[in-house]
Parts: sequence; C-alpha cells; structure tokens
Amino acid sequence: MKSIFFAAVVALIAVLQVSAYSVICAEHFIPQSDVSCYDFQTGNGIMRVRINDLTGMNPLIDCSNTKKKVIKKGTKICVSPNFDVKNKSIKRARITSSKVTCKDVTKHAGLKENQAYILENMNGNVLRCDIISQQVDNVFEYCKDKNYNPDFSKSKRVYE
Repeated sequence: MKSIFFAAVVALIAVLQVSAYSVICAEHFIPQSDVSCYDFQTGNGIMRVRINDLTGMNPLIDCSNTKKKVIKKGTKICVSPNFDVKNKSIKRARITSSKVTCKDVTKHAGLKENQAYILENMNGNVLRCDIISQQVDNVFEYCKDKNYNPDFSKSKRVYE
C-alpha cells in the first residue's frame, strides 16, 4: 500500500530534465571564529552578505536562528557564485498538485523531512513549506546527486 501511495506522490511531482545553474562557488570566505548568519548580514567583523544570498549559495546552512553561531571556524563559505550553464548537477521539478507536501518534496530531493530548509534556501520564495499547497505549478531546483555542498573547485579565497 505504501508503494502505491509513494508512486502516486511521485506522479504528482513531474520531473523536468532541464539543466540549470548549480551551486558553484567563484569566491569563498573562511571565518577565523564561529559566526552567525546575522554576523554576515551586518558585516560584524567579517564580510557582509545578505542572509538570503548566504543561504542560497550555501544551502546546508540553517539560518532559522540568525544569532546562533552555526558557521564554525575554518568552514569554507561561498560568498560569490559562478553560474555554469553547462553544469547538469541540478534538476528541476514542478509541483503539480495542492496535495504535495514538504515531506514529499524533500524525499524526492533525497533529503530528510527536517531538511526542508535546504530546498527553501536553494529556491528562495519559489518553494516555501508553510504555503506549499498554494505553490502549484512552481518549479523548484534540487541536486540530482543529493550533494548540497557548494563546489569550491574553481573558487578563490577572499578577505584573508
């Protein structure tokens, strides 16, 4: 019975095979101490990056508590993206029914239910779990390889 339900949910999320921009980093910053998302927002002793940009480029950072020091000393943080239209590591899916839940979407993207913030970070207002039933026909992006870490292979360090 569960497999029938899951098949029905997958049918509700129509996957489009379209290449999109990936989280490829052009420039990164390495904090010298533990910092919060708010520290980036204000530029408090570090470079200034808006929280929405910070989480969009680094989807694994959970900024739900902006003052909590969730970014540990020595962690590479992408601060400037390098959009590569040839990169095919990102897939797109369309929400095709108001019955689709965040649990369905996160499972489809290879994430756990409590990791919905990763998809929200990556997609801005295109995907919001609090109003997902109202987002029919919205197309959201997810990592096909289930790796949501930024790619730093072509990135240079800034603000030493």
